[in-house]
Amino acid sequence: MNSIRFSLAWVLAVAPLAGTAYAADPEFKAARVTESREYERETTRASVAGVQLPPNKEWTNRVTVTLDEERITGEWPRESSRSVTFEDFPRGRDIQAAVKRNQLLLKHPDGTVVTAKIVRRVKPDEHD
Repeated sequence: MNSIRFSLAWVLAVAPLAGTAYAADPEFKAARVTESREYERETTRASVAGVQLPPNKEWTNRVTVTLDEERITGEWPRESSRSVTFEDFPRGRDIQAAVKRNQLLLKHPDGTVVTAKIVRRVKPDEHD
């Protein structure tokens, strides 16, 4: 019986601390798409017995948005022909976007969220 009380007391004592480990959900804000395209890039290059094999290539979606006066570029691989692509975020359109660590979150018009890896951030004073 003591082990049950001890474990329950331990859980109750640690539970408030565990909640602080989770970061707050990112706040989506209005952003303007300034670039939207798809390109083919090399992913890996292997060699067999010292002979270089042709590189693997994958199609990558790239979207640049202006968010909080900063130009942020994010990329994500094309997973299938039905997945969200750069075409869903045309240049000049206002969308909802957020930044979470090294990820750019783009809200699709249907409500789904696309997670793109941030590859470039430019503040206004850096490109003037």
